[in-house]
Amino acid sequence: MHARILSATLRGIDAVPVEIEIELVSGYGRTTMIGLPDNVIRESKERVRSALARCGLEPPKESCLVNLAPAHTPKSGPAFDLPIALGLAAVCGAVAPAALDATLAFGELRLDGSVRPVAASVALAASSRHTRARRLLVPRPHARLAATAAGLPCYGVDTLAEALRLLRDGEARVPPAAPLAEVPQLARGANEPDLSDLRGAPLAARALLVAAAGAHNLLLVGPPGVGKSMLARRLPGLLPPLALDEALEVTRIHSIVDPGIEGLLGRRPFRAPHHSSSGAAILGGSQGRPGELSLAHRGVLFLDELPEFARNVLEALRQPLEDGQLLVGRAQQSTALPCRAQVVAAMNPCPCGYRGHPKRACSCTPAARARYAARISGPLLERFDLVLRMHPVAPDALVGATASSSSAAAREQVSAARARLGAIAPLELEELLARQRLEPDAQELLEAFGERLGSGARTIVRTLRVARTIAALEASESIDAAAMAEALSYRPTEELAPR
Repeated sequence: MHARILSATLRGIDAVPVEIEIELVSGYGRTTMIGLPDNVIRESKERVRSALARCGLEPPKESCLVNLAPAHTPKSGPAFDLPIALGLAAVCGAVAPAALDATLAFGELRLDGSVRPVAASVALAASSRHTRARRLLVPRPHARLAATAAGLPCYGVDTLAEALRLLRDGEARVPPAAPLAEVPQLARGANEPDLSDLRGAPLAARALLVAAAGAHNLLLVGPPGVGKSMLARRLPGLLPPLALDEALEVTRIHSIVDPGIEGLLGRRPFRAPHHSSSGAAILGGSQGRPGELSLAHRGVLFLDELPEFARNVLEALRQPLEDGQLLVGRAQQSTALPCRAQVVAAMNPCPCGYRGHPKRACSCTPAARARYAARISGPLLERFDLVLRMHPVAPDALVGATASSSSAAAREQVSAARARLGAIAPLELEELLARQRLEPDAQELLEAFGERLGSGARTIVRTLRVARTIAALEASESIDAAAMAEALSYRPTEELAPR
């Protein structure tokens, strides 16, 4: 007796289709697994044996050979429990082997035969698009999400017995799960940060608006207590809602680290790792597991106390911030992890934090200041399109100041500006000049800036991108001197100038 069923194994954030072949061979009661299974898969035979017994099925008296193809691809995880159990049930005669041939299944089994959710459900389901599968059998909590990712009829089951009944009786009696057609729009919570909480800092609110409109990386520099973290945490509320394909991307990545995800994630991610985090935690592990940078994909990565992060971690961020993806190398292959995240970083102006403070004197020596600033390399600093120097707000100015506009109002401005800009993508110099006319006085300002600081092409292009965003916010058809002057005001100050 021979049976075949489809499943998948995770590689990075994608899944590789796997065909499971099960055959009875001469011998007595032994189950052998081949095809580079890991220890979790090898242990599945005990979970499967117990689950089959709960369904009233005796294991075959003959030996059983389980082959996971392709043979050269390492397989891992508990998602193979359900398909292996279904294949064994087929060779035992409990279901027709033909019922499994075009079925892709995944799920972990408990000893009582119930089916548990597994990690990476979106990627596992999406792999069916590259197979002969015509339907999916998955844990019930994953059913609607899997149907959305696969584009095929998807049936959620709670137990192995339920899966066997569905295969025996056919699909006509059980409707497939309905795919998710739209991203859930979550109402703003009472404690959710709002831009209107920001008082007495109109320049900071403006910089945040520009950063949101153009998806620009933002560096906040200022003494402790000035509101750097407060400002950063309000950026996600200014960004447009996730589109359906973006939400599926975000959910796909997060489902790898959180098996409990049952539906599309409706909010843009906001990740704020501690400065003591390792390179693997920020960038991702060698097994292709996403790190904080990838978990912030389509959202915001906040790096507080930027100079306190390990130098090798900061330098490793440079290329991913430019390319929008991170290549994680392994012994025989490399995995591309998406990481098109908007980075907001915060730092003090010096080790003590009070350089330039109107009331408190800085206690740092010039050498200490230089060492502190040197922790941020010039190439990394150039990745920040906007650098904002924040200053304390006097108590009387704070109490009497007008609140900033709400996040909802700012989000409408951002959406309108993005519509004028078109697709948010880093444009090079020729494309920038082709899409937006540069007024002569704005060009003079830019040329004077470049000559004074000896700025390279990358700095000029990034400044033009910011100026173009400002023009879009003002609904201007061209980049004028005012837009260029504002863009230039966001360049690093002398204390942080690239070295």
